Amino acid sequence: MRHRRTGVSALTVAALIVPAAACASGTGATEPAKRSPSASDSVRPSATAGSSTRLCLSGTVTVRYPPADNPLHSACVHVGTAIRITLKPTANYRWAPVTSSQAKTVTVLDDHPAPGGTRCATARDATAGTATLTSAYTYTPDPHGPPSRAWRLTLTVVP
Repeated sequence: MRHRRTGVSALTVAALIVPAAACASGTGATEPAKRSPSASDSVRPSATAGSSTRLCLSGTVTVRYPPADNPLHSACVHVGTAIRITLKPTANYRWAPVTSSQAKTVTVLDDHPAPGGTRCATARDATAGTATLTSAYTYTPDPHGPPSRAWRLTLTVVP
């Protein structure tokens, strides 16, 4: 049985590209996306010295939340890897600044709000170790309203 495709998937892809373009400028201004980025454009996996099966990322890693499915909770990265983070809220919510649990290991270089409550941040891995990047979003019309929701990404940094 054949199913007919609808325009929903194209709309979903466009919705993910627009917030990333807003974060790319560093000012929160929206820029048109030229094309959809692919994993091969910004991430170069390589095996760590201690484990031949575990892949660690290098170059530039782009993290978008909420993702379409299967959110990233942890990653292995090499020293010097840039992490570009785009946190998109639901209606009436705003993201708090992104913080690092170990600023010497992973440093947040740029963190700013973008249009619509999106939070954009850039971090760089400086030394080997483990650090957790965190943020939370809160309901803006009423501080005593629905509970906040936390975002967390644990990074294991290797040489």
